[in-house]
Formats: sequence, C-alpha cells, structure tokens
Amino acid sequence: MQTTEQPTLQTFHIEGVRHITPDNALEAVESGDAVLIDVRELSEVRLEKIPMDRLINHPMSVIMDRLPYISKAQNIILICQGGIRSVKVANLLNRQGYPNVANLEGGITMWKVQGLPIEP
Repeated sequence: MQTTEQPTLQTFHIEGVRHITPDNALEAVESGDAVLIDVRELSEVRLEKIPMDRLINHPMSVIMDRLPYISKAQNIILICQGGIRSVKVANLLNRQGYPNVANLEGGITMWKVQGLPIEP
C-alpha cells in the first residue's frame, strides 16, 4: 500500500496520519492488500457509495463502538466525503494502536473527480 506522510490532494492534515491517493487506494483494495472503511453516516452512504466487496461502513459517530470489529492485522484505508472526517478517524485509530492506517485523500469527492467507480 503506497502512502505518503503529507497529502497532495487535500489541505487538511493531522501530524502522523498517512495518506493514499484514490488510484493507489483502488489498486490496494482490488489486490486484496487493504480494506476500505467508509466513515460517513448511513444517510450519506445511501446517496452514493463505492461498489467494492472490501468496503465496510463504520460511521464516525459510532467508530469507538466498532473498534472490536476492525482488525489491526490489515491495511486500512479510511474514506469520507472530503477527507476531513477520515483523517480524524485515522488519527484515532493510530492512537488506538492500529499500525497500518491511511486516509483516502480528498475522499469520495476526489475519487469521483478521478473517474473511479461510484454507485448512486
């Protein structure tokens, strides 16, 4: 999973959070190297989602309750609408001892700009 220490497609950043571009994220998820966790709320997911088998929805509002269901033994890519909430959740997971976490730069907004698969 190819990540960077600084984002290139968004301005919001928290020190220590790794970032991954949408094309690298797609490659990592399709190859089975990572799982994609959507931290948007269910009402947002109902409007549009990324059609992938290795995508799980754990809304930011309940992420602490979901930690027992998120394995530390996998590469995790977090996604939200624009990359801000996912950076915050990545920071949280880092602090909870998750070793391989990355924020999807620019979120679903940048994912769509790059023409990657999206489902209404």
